[in-house]
Amino acid sequence: MKRPAGAGSSPEVRPVDLHPGDLRPLPYRLRWRPEGIFPGAHPGRGEGSEGEFRRHVSLLRQPDPRRIDLRVSLRDPHGELHVRQFAPRRSVPVATLVDLSGSMRFGEAVAGRVAELCALLALSAVRSGDNFVLFGCDAGVNEAASLPLSRRRGLEEEVRQCLIAAQPRGTGASGLFEAAERLPGRRSLVFLVSDFLMPAAEIERLLDALWRHDVIPVVVRDGALEEGLPHWGLIELGDLETGAARLVFMRPGLRARWLRAARERQEALAALFSRRGLRPVDLKDALDTDALAQRLMEG
Repeated sequence: MKRPAGAGSSPEVRPVDLHPGDLRPLPYRLRWRPEGIFPGAHPGRGEGSEGEFRRHVSLLRQPDPRRIDLRVSLRDPHGELHVRQFAPRRSVPVATLVDLSGSMRFGEAVAGRVAELCALLALSAVRSGDNFVLFGCDAGVNEAASLPLSRRRGLEEEVRQCLIAAQPRGTGASGLFEAAERLPGRRSLVFLVSDFLMPAAEIERLLDALWRHDVIPVVVRDGALEEGLPHWGLIELGDLETGAARLVFMRPGLRARWLRAARERQEALAALFSRRGLRPVDLKDALDTDALAQRLMEG
C-alpha cells in the first residue's frame, strides 16, 4: 500500500498542450549487448556477417567468402585468406510502467509531463527500430491506459492520448507487479515512472521483480510540495489515495520539518537506487529533454 501523499490542495494545473510534430526522438545507449534474431540499431552479442565491424578472422574460422578482405589477405605472409567479422545489431523491447495510483493525480502530472515523457520514449524507440509497450498501473494493469508491444508509426500520439485520458486513482500500485510479469522474457529497457511514495520494502520488491531488465527509475516530483509551501497560513492537506483531508496551520517550524522530511525521503530513495546501481531520472515540474538525452546516452 502506498503511504499518504501528504499533498496539499494545489492550484489548477492544465495538462501540457503537446504537439506531436514538436517531438524529436532521442538516441539512447544500452549497457549490455542484446541477444535475439530481430535486427535493430544496438550492437548485439555474438558474431555475424553484418553490423558493427569487430575484427578480421581466418576464412576457415568463418567460412563466408562474401566477406573476404583482399587487402588484408594479400598482406598476410602465410597467404591465408581473411574475412571481416561484425557484431550484429539487434533491437530491444522498450517498456514504460506508469504508476496511476491516487497520489499521481497531484498537479495533473500524468496528463502533463508524464504523457510527454512517454510519448517521447515511444517515438525514440520506434525511430531506433525497437518495439515499445506501455503499462498504466493502479490496483492492476489498467488496460485502457496501456498499449501492446509495437513499433508502428504514430505510436507516440496513441501513448500521449492514453495517458491524458488516464485517471490516477486508488490506494496502491500493485499493477506495477502485474506489469513486471507481463514484460517480454528477454532483457528489455524499462522506464519505471512513479512518485515512489511507497514503503522502501515495496520498492525493493518491485525492483526484484524487474531483475532481468535494465531499469531506469523516473521520479515524479512537484515543486509545489517543496518550494511552494507558505511560511504562515492555513492550508488543506489531502491524501489523494484515501480522500482523507485536514486543515493545518502552517508556520516556519512546521514548514522546516516538512521540507526536512521531504529531503530525507529523497535521500533515502537515492540511496536505495544507488545500492542497486540504478541512476534515476528526476521528472520535477517539467520534462527537461536535454538532461534526459544526456542520461540516455550514458547507458
